[in-house]
Amino acid sequence: MATILTIDDRPVNSRFVATLLRDRGHRLLEACDGEEALRIVRAERPDLVIIDVLTSGMDGCQFVLNLRSEPDPVQPRVVFRAPAYIAAEAEALATTFGASFIAKPGNPETLLAVVDAALSGPCPPPVEPHSERKSIDSFLRPIARKLHRHTANLERMNAQLDRGVAQRDAQLEVVRAALNQEIKKRLWAEQELTQANLRLQDQALHDGLTGLYNRRYVEESLVREESRARRSGQSFGVMMIDIDNFKRFNDTLGHAAGDAVLRTIGQYMQSEARGEDIISRYGGEEFVLVMAHASQSAVLERAERLRRGVQELAIEYESQRVGPVTISVGIGAFPDHGESGQAVLRVADAALYRAKQSGRDRVVAGG
Repeated sequence: MATILTIDDRPVNSRFVATLLRDRGHRLLEACDGEEALRIVRAERPDLVIIDVLTSGMDGCQFVLNLRSEPDPVQPRVVFRAPAYIAAEAEALATTFGASFIAKPGNPETLLAVVDAALSGPCPPPVEPHSERKSIDSFLRPIARKLHRHTANLERMNAQLDRGVAQRDAQLEVVRAALNQEIKKRLWAEQELTQANLRLQDQALHDGLTGLYNRRYVEESLVREESRARRSGQSFGVMMIDIDNFKRFNDTLGHAAGDAVLRTIGQYMQSEARGEDIISRYGGEEFVLVMAHASQSAVLERAERLRRGVQELAIEYESQRVGPVTISVGIGAFPDHGESGQAVLRVADAALYRAKQSGRDRVVAGG
């Protein structure tokens, strides 16, 4: 069993690696940036460090330079990770910095093989930044001192070598800077695409007027709640809610006033919701509320509270009081009123119809 430190500023990325290696019997440590990782290295002395080349703040290359400058003679092995689209560039960097490399997302077998190979290899010695240049200088300096008195040609060769090393270092720095810039551009593009996809997903599941979930989401949720209730042996309730005489607001005050009524009632129901409740605008002036882990009596009590609360709402449009506004509610309960979420929804819809036929502004439970 080895002690392995993973460094990634995105916890979702490191979670897969940590789980895989723990299952393999390794002890896992985690850090979100290079500074924290260096503190952990000093305190825990891990056998291996896995770091994302694109980690923000201190990137993988800077981390290795800082790590190799540590005075501890026993250095951990290092594995670089990077997205597949920059695998070639990142692998070249890994070789330059004496590290192993694996592209992500990678399959578990490849990751474990790279980790095993890195752990079985020799521990890298501590190295100062630009150590290769210093090593060349330290090798040539005593020779230059011995031959300095005998030949001027050797001095010129040594000077040329120094200039060549300096030129190479400068070229490597330019290449590294260009590579970092390209990596950042691609990463920004990837993040923008991810955010755009999240916005589209959010729009697909929410009602644009009220901000509540839409019909599609609540119907998918009924399937999940049914499955959860069967596993746990608990019940859940469904309310079908309709704004009484809603057409009157649109006809007399205009659709904008009707929208104000819908938004206000939606906000009120959201403010009264429990964390596990699912509230949606089902269509037109209809709303659906799904109450998980709730008995029929609890659903009835909540429905009455919502009905009374809507009566007390002060809804205004263009400084004009809209109302009074009332709601009718039909209730269905799983499994008392149906063997599926959709069946319970139909029972609640039928109960709502009876509530409106009975004079509106009331709650009726399915039977």
